[in-house]
Amino acid sequence: MSMVAFWSPLQGGSGNSAHAAAAAISMGMDYRLKLLLAHGGMAKERVEGAFHTGAYALDHSLISFEDHGMDAIERLCLNRRLTRENLQDYTLPLLPERLDLVQGNAKPEGTMPGYRSQLIQSICTVAAQSYDLVIADAGCGMHPKEGSGDHAFLEAADLVVVSLNQCIEGLESFFKDGRCAAVIQDKPHIIVLGRYDKYSHCTLNNVKRRFGYKGSIHGIPYTTDFMDAWNMRGVLPFLQRSRNLNNRHPTAAFLGSIRSLTKDILTQMEMTSVLKLVERGA
Repeated sequence: MSMVAFWSPLQGGSGNSAHAAAAAISMGMDYRLKLLLAHGGMAKERVEGAFHTGAYALDHSLISFEDHGMDAIERLCLNRRLTRENLQDYTLPLLPERLDLVQGNAKPEGTMPGYRSQLIQSICTVAAQSYDLVIADAGCGMHPKEGSGDHAFLEAADLVVVSLNQCIEGLESFFKDGRCAAVIQDKPHIIVLGRYDKYSHCTLNNVKRRFGYKGSIHGIPYTTDFMDAWNMRGVLPFLQRSRNLNNRHPTAAFLGSIRSLTKDILTQMEMTSVLKLVERGA
């Protein structure tokens, strides 16, 4: 199974959902991969805030979110009718044959409270047969509720991208006693500092030095254009338009940091063959 979970121990201000959505879109545009983007929250929350998901035109028909999403997929899984062939029918296509979105549940506890963890594990197993990589927004909070969708995604993840910021209190809490949070202690992980200010004293190198962190760490700078695109649910067209921006453009640093993160994710997931294809221009 190949799954990356985006998660933050902070209750807000980390940009976790924005990082997950931007990374998924960037990866879908830049690499020959089939990706599935999901989350453990309710419909219209989290990564869905990046997209217009109320209704989609597909094959000249109007399909509402009630026909899709995690509720429908969980019911199929519960009835043992979910297959690699029909999974995609219950997703929304964002980039054709590259990136699909699974919308969240109607209720926080999902379709079958008490069985959420087992259902998501089974869904992830089926997804691994249809997609090269599953990217999950596993929410926020130092202690995800056991049995929740977020907890299940974190358990299933092969790699966790941890969204933090440059607030020293949050960093100290995460690295308490010189260790990472228990929920990801045994997981390979990458740290991302959202709304990154390169002029702050709390630089990437200073964070690594202060807390003795030896792993990967990235800074994702704040950009007004991206925030405006998010507020208008237009992140996908914004990133499509911005692919070839001049390096002096104010948004260029943000786009470069997202590409650096996606390359690191693929490297750590040992999907280097995809990176080599891009380097050769294939």
